Order: sequence, then C-alpha cells, then structure tokens
Amino acid sequence: MRLFDIKDPAFLKQLSLKELQVLAEEIRQFLIENIEKTGGHLSSNLGTVELIIALHYVFNSPKDAILFDVGHQAYTHKILTGRASEFKKLRQTNGLSGFINYKESEHDLWEGGHAGTALSALYGLLYAKALKKEVGEGIAIVGDASILNGTSFEALNLLGSDKSKRGIVIFNDNEMSISRNVGSISRALPRYNGHKTRSKVKRFWDQMTPALRMRGSTKLFGGLRSYFKPKNLFEDLGYQYLGPIDGHNLKDLIDYLEEIKKSKTSVFLHIITQKGKGHKDAEMDTVGLYHGVAQKQDEKGKSVSWSEIIAIGLDQLQTKRKTFVIMPAMTVGTHLQSFLEKYPDQFIDIGIAEEHGAVMASMMARQGVNVFFPLYSTFSQRAFDQILNDIARVNHPVVFGIDRAGIVGADGSTHQGLFDVSMFNLMPNMVITMPYDAKEAFALLNYGFEQTHPFVIRYPKGHVAFDKRKDLVTFEAIKPSWTLLQTGSDPLVLISYGPSLDLLIEAAKQLKLQPTIVNARFIKPIDEKMLAQLFKNKANRFLVYEEGTNVGSLYPQILKYMAKHQHHHLIQSMSLTDVVVEHGQYQELLKKHQMDVNSIVKVIQDLVK
Repeated sequence: MRLFDIKDPAFLKQLSLKELQVLAEEIRQFLIENIEKTGGHLSSNLGTVELIIALHYVFNSPKDAILFDVGHQAYTHKILTGRASEFKKLRQTNGLSGFINYKESEHDLWEGGHAGTALSALYGLLYAKALKKEVGEGIAIVGDASILNGTSFEALNLLGSDKSKRGIVIFNDNEMSISRNVGSISRALPRYNGHKTRSKVKRFWDQMTPALRMRGSTKLFGGLRSYFKPKNLFEDLGYQYLGPIDGHNLKDLIDYLEEIKKSKTSVFLHIITQKGKGHKDAEMDTVGLYHGVAQKQDEKGKSVSWSEIIAIGLDQLQTKRKTFVIMPAMTVGTHLQSFLEKYPDQFIDIGIAEEHGAVMASMMARQGVNVFFPLYSTFSQRAFDQILNDIARVNHPVVFGIDRAGIVGADGSTHQGLFDVSMFNLMPNMVITMPYDAKEAFALLNYGFEQTHPFVIRYPKGHVAFDKRKDLVTFEAIKPSWTLLQTGSDPLVLISYGPSLDLLIEAAKQLKLQPTIVNARFIKPIDEKMLAQLFKNKANRFLVYEEGTNVGSLYPQILKYMAKHQHHHLIQSMSLTDVVVEHGQYQELLKKHQMDVNSIVKVIQDLVK
C-alpha cells in the first residue's frame, strides 16, 4: 500500500481485516525507518499503530473528535490523514510537527504538549457539542502514564459523574511513561491474577463477545459479573469499564469500538500495548532510552550534554553533602540513571506529577534535607503555584535544575524553554543562575546547596566542552556576581548569560570590535556593583541578549536599575518576546527569529552608529 497516496482515513472502511493488518505492519516499518533518520518519539508511536487504525476505521474524523494526550503518540494518525510525504522533515524547521498541530490538519483536534490534558479537553468538547447541538463522538486516547497525572483524575471525576455526557476514554496501558510507571495507582490497574477459581471463570469471561461483556455491566448479569471480574476504580468513578484487551489485535479493537458506539454511558476501554512494538531494542527498553530518539548527528568529540554535566557534578558532590533527588519521570533525559543506580535511597521518581514534586521538595527542604528537583523548563511551569506558594513564599532551600532552558528545537512550541526566567523572577527569595561553561556549572551547583533560599540553575539542551576521560570536576568558590569575559576598549557593553555569550563573542569578532562582554551568570539578583561601574562611562552603549522572553527577565531589571539611578545610556534588547517558537533546528530557529550572529551584528551596527 502506498502510504504517500493516502489523503484521508475514509479509505480504511473499504479494507478487509487482513488488509488492515498489512497496513499496520507497513506503517510500523515506515515509522522505524523515518524516525531513526529525523529523530522523534519512537516507542510510543510503534505501540499505537493498530489502535489508531481501528479508531479511524470505526469512527469518522473529524466529525468524531479523536483527542490525543500529549500528541507524541499520534504519528499513525498523521499518516492516515494524508501527511506521510512530510515525514522526511519531521520536527525540522517548517516541517511536520512531532505533536498534534492545529495548523496541519482538520483532524488535529487537540494540541496538547503536556501530559494529562486530553480528558479535560474531552469534557470541554462534549459540553461544547451539547451547547451547539452538534452530533459526533468524543474520544480521548490517554497513554504513557498520563492517566496518573492529577489533571486526568480531575477530569475523570467530573466526566464520570455527568450522566448527560457520553465520552469514550481509551487507556493505552504500556506500563511506561517515559520510563517505568510508578506509584500505587499503576499497580492497582486491573490485572488478571489472584484466586485460581476466579481466574478460570475469568477466561470464560474473556472469550465472550464485546456485546455480551458490555451487557455484563447491566443488573441482569451484575452479580455473576462481579465474581468474574470485580469492580475497579474506573467503574466506581462512573464509567463502563472494558478490558484489558490486546491493543495490537485489530479484530478485537474494532469489535469493541463498534460496541462502544452503541453505549449510552461513558466508557473506559483499557488496552494493553507494547511500547516500541516491532523494534527489538525498543521492545526490550525498560528505562526509556527509545521513548524519543535524536536525529543522527556527527560525534560531538570532547563534549557532553549540559544535562550530563549537571548529573556528573551532582554525583561528585555526594562526597561533600548527601543530596536527595525528586524526579518527575525524566531520569533518562536528565542523565541521572547512574545517580539512581549508585544512590537508590536518595532518589524517587514521582511520575508525571510536577506539582506534587514541588510540595514534597518544600517539606523535605524544611526538614533539613538537601533537595535537587530537576525539571525541563517547560514542565516547571506546570508547578507554578506550588513553587510560588510552597517554596518561594516560605523561602525553603530547594535547588532546581532547569533543563532544556531556551530554544529546544525539534519538540516545538509547547516545549520551548522561554518563560522560566520570567516565572522565577517574580517569586520572592528566588535566586536564578545560568552557567557559561562546565566549570561554572559545578561551582553554581555547589553554591546552590550552600544557600538558605530556593536556587535555580538553568542549562540548555546543547553540549558543553568537557572530556570525561581527562577533565576534573572541581567545586570552586563562587560569588553572587557577574564576570567579565572580555574588557574592551570600545564603548560597547554586551550582556548575556549561558552559552548565548558565545554568539556575542562571535559577533564582536566579525565586526572587529573590542566590546566589554559581561557574563550575567546571576540573573537574579543582578550585580548592581558591576552595573555601577559600567554606567560610569557615559559613552557606553548596551546590548542585552536573552534566549527567552524579556518580560520580567534580565533586561527590565537593568532598565529598572537605570531609572532608579537616572542613567540615560542607549540600551537595546534582543529576545524572543511575545512570539511562539515552533519546532525546527536550533540554528535555523535563531535565524528565523533574528537571534543569530548575523542579526546580532546588525543590531550592534545600529547601536554604535
């Protein structure tokens, strides 16, 4: 079957079961071949091929709304809605998004980038359809442990209790989030074991048709059914529960979905899938190495990722102080597998529960425990209220590792790390830092654990120079101040923080200028002593470069200082303010948003005219 010829899912209804099964294998092979070239979410998509084929076979998208939680499991949906030819530019600049994207297709009906939102969206969709008297189903696919997120349970609570709304919840259970599921809820999900007699009778129950099994929920069969298969959490919440069933058996999936269409009440269909199905290494992966794979690139040489630098520093820091890590389901991404193996009693994976993690960190810090709470920048925003009220307001010394700060590239608009500085900057007692190199990262990490207030260390997605075979990890003393990377003879001051400083250095070289280049490694508080020295020269002109929004970040803090001390120097900002940064390659996105070296050169030229 030519996948590139697919225009919309309607053709599926003309296919036989055997043809659908062949299509599933062709799509799976297509995904493996393409994702390994471009990078993307591999395992989650290999696990949902049959499910998505069955959904589009039984239902009529977009009239019947299919909502994906997070959207990283929807690549088969993109193929069946006419986008196979675009996979060669998956997650690349101006190419196909790795998530659901409203702009791409009328079939993309929920653009969620953070876990746990599809069920709330489903309830909103059903309400809107009722208000507008529109026909059509609402189906939410929840997988990769999104069901364990607090927002999911808030929505399950309301939808299950509202008998005027009928929603379809499909729980894609692969026993994984990004890594292995955690917590008692995941262990309490229905599994077939226990009493031997019940297990034997249960096999009879499983062999019944979907229609008979659904009828087993009625009063007529209720008593017998309760012995076959006791009620579970989701039935107690008001859903007609079905499953677990094999999520790779197309016939069963289609049969169940056809019966579910006839139901008058909300249904919770529990399917069991294998994350990474069809890819041997991904099938065997139990820690999340194949959840997302990077685009193949040349070796970086004597460098490591910033995430790994922080992990290396944290490991070595244990010789000085015992540290406890609270991990929200990102062990692999933050390179802390080794820490977990070496210090299992100092590490807890809380799952996709950033809000809970912040409150837990607050109490542990209050009890005198050194707490490290690593969060991707985009996910830190999910715990805004808890960080503000339970950590910053009460001044508890939690150390935050804010990973993927700045432009993250391929993951797109929901994952760009552009807003954390603004968020943390408005919070009392919070200190915000960003290292320029590995040496400074180690120093800031050590310094953060010496403080009596909440402390943020930001670091980007890219690589930093460090040779693990030769370079030593040292924890040098550091002061809460800025440093000068270069003292210049020209009346020009360039200010930034983190690896962005290299762009300023390169721009100055191209212009053959000798500016003063300031490493503002402490974003909050600002270094007023250095600013006082810089503003003494009335001829100085300033450029503040920030890879993020400048609302509430460093630039307005400098303006505030200038106003307070009545300085009237020319000052210019370069930032990503009031824009949505889509997916793409890092350097291409810098150029697109006029943040690359050439753009810096132009701004400096205008500034020094």
